[in-house]
Amino acid sequence: MAKKLDFNWIVPGLAQGSYPEPPGSAFAHFDVVVFAAEELQPKIKAPAGCYLFKLPMDDDIYRPVPAAAGQVLHQTASVLASYLAGGSRVLTTCAQGRNRSGILTALTMMYCFRMPARDVIQIIQRKRKHALTNTMFTQWLLATRI
Repeated sequence: MAKKLDFNWIVPGLAQGSYPEPPGSAFAHFDVVVFAAEELQPKIKAPAGCYLFKLPMDDDIYRPVPAAAGQVLHQTASVLASYLAGGSRVLTTCAQGRNRSGILTALTMMYCFRMPARDVIQIIQRKRKHALTNTMFTQWLLATRI
C-alpha cells in the first residue's frame, strides 16, 4: 500500500492533517497521533514511547457540538497541550484534515498558549487551507473559555 501522509505544521510541534495511510505511518514523524474521524478509527496500537488517541467524532455542519463531546474535547486537548508543552510532536487527524482535526488543534492551542479562539482559528486557516469551515465548530470554539 502506498504511504500517504498529508499534514501541515500549525505551530512548532503541532500538526493537523488527513487520515494517514497506513495509519501507523504517522508515528514515523509524530510522538502523539489523534484519530478524530468517526468513520476512520484504526485497529492499531501506538509504538513504544508514542501515544495514540481515538476520538471518534462526526462533523455534521447542522448540529451544535453536544455537551458530552465538548467535555471530551476539553479533556483531550488539555492532555495534548501537556504533551506539546513537554516537547512532543503532536498530529491531529480526521478524514480530510479540516474540521474534526481542526477543532481539536484549536482547542489544544488555546490550552497550551492561552490564545483566544479567534486568533487560533485564523492561524489554523492560514496554515491549512479549507480548515475549520464547519460553522458549528467555529461557533463552539468562539464561545469556549479556558
